[in-house]
Amino acid sequence: MLYGMCVGDSIERISVAARSGFDFVESCFSLLADKDDEYFERFREELEKYNIKCLSVNCFIPGNLKVTGPDVDYSALAEYIEKGMKRGKAIGLEKIVFGSGGARNVPDGWAYEDAYRQLIYFLKETVAPLASKYGLTVVLEPLRRGDSNIINSAFEGAAVVSAVDSDCIKCLVDLYHMETAGDDAQTVRALKGSIKHAHIAEPVNRHYPAPGDGVDYKSFIDALEYAGCETCAVEASTDDFNKDCAPSLPAIKTE
Repeated sequence: MLYGMCVGDSIERISVAARSGFDFVESCFSLLADKDDEYFERFREELEKYNIKCLSVNCFIPGNLKVTGPDVDYSALAEYIEKGMKRGKAIGLEKIVFGSGGARNVPDGWAYEDAYRQLIYFLKETVAPLASKYGLTVVLEPLRRGDSNIINSAFEGAAVVSAVDSDCIKCLVDLYHMETAGDDAQTVRALKGSIKHAHIAEPVNRHYPAPGDGVDYKSFIDALEYAGCETCAVEASTDDFNKDCAPSLPAIKTE
């Protein structure tokens, strides 16, 4: 298992994650698709300086670019995605996390069934061809109901991935979101072969994992390894990243 740390679009957090012993960092797709060339080059230089890869990114689609509802602009989506994927390939990116509740949420007055079909169409016809072009994998993240009104459990995510039927579109599981969906380690084991990335946090308050916090992270990591998932990134909230980053690794890392 390779262990990563989510750093957002922060350049400064790269050094902290590297010095804490993480294998990779996870940034935001918006850094690749929206930031100017100067900022992107600074980000790339910092990765090289600390000899750490950005293997994954999250926050795939911004809320103003809808993938469900009456106002989907596939040309704008494709342009945004391709710019980010092209830059990502240049820094060794491998996986893109598609949570993006604001972009995928079913709008009021719009049928759930229509949104579901749109989501599959978007992944199959727009995302998969571009991911294939750049050799990337997009992993669909089930989100808790407070964050999204569509695709809330691991099995729901797996059903969409199966319908898309592309080697470039796979599943993600997030320990925090799993808690509210009633998913557990057995769910992860049941999805062997389809899970390609994971997020981890203290599952009740989404704090950073910490030694002695009483959470059985080992069962989750063991299930991920059984399922064939090779990467897991800490995605959590903190008031002091510099303080909480390093202790989170020994809390979750198994031998």
